[in-house]
Amino acid sequence: MKHLTKHDKESIRKMVTEHTLCAGIGTEESMCSIVAINLVLTGELTDEVPECMSMVIGRWIIKIQDAMPDEFRNSDAWKSLLPRAAGTGREMEERRRDIILKWLWADVLPWHQKFADKAGYGKEWSTMIEEKTSAASYAAAAAAAAYASYAAAASYAAAAAAAYASYAAAAAGAAAAAVADADAVADAGAGAAAVADADYWKAIDPALLLEKLIEVDAADE
Repeated sequence: MKHLTKHDKESIRKMVTEHTLCAGIGTEESMCSIVAINLVLTGELTDEVPECMSMVIGRWIIKIQDAMPDEFRNSDAWKSLLPRAAGTGREMEERRRDIILKWLWADVLPWHQKFADKAGYGKEWSTMIEEKTSAASYAAAAAAAAYASYAAAASYAAAAAAAYASYAAAAAGAAAAAVADADAVADAGAGAAAVADADYWKAIDPALLLEKLIEVDAADE
């Protein structure tokens, strides 16, 4: 596994600073967060998570950065963390999974409560957040699906992803399961973003979460 040097990190910093980050893979002129890292490390236009990087962090970044508004994806707060994220390694994946799941239940899903209350599935939504189980999440998803609105569709996507994440978290703690959970949580964040505005992104603060994921080390176990 490649270990990043100071030169590597500085080159990544320069890459993301001098280019606009976009949703999707992009091009050599404007690329996503992971492609920017790969262009520096391998010269390849690919969003494959590099071996030196946490797979949990990488998979979460790929999905959440695509849903983020351009100004958040290109903020100094987000870009400044990418050189550090690139060298996180894969020894602490389960711990990072737990942090992402906590973010899902504490920040992402509660933001949708106002839509649930207004539409009529507020009780199911609050029960899901309180119980944090796959059963309650599926019930909230089913309740949201009964309403033909854009907000309800976004709620359904978020709740369905939460159901998968809570089930996977209870079923296994292996690194591969941690990556699957990160994918599901990112899907939930992206689903909620379908009706989101700047207040949503400020509330869930992906840059702050990314910083927490980067700072995980063996002392946290």
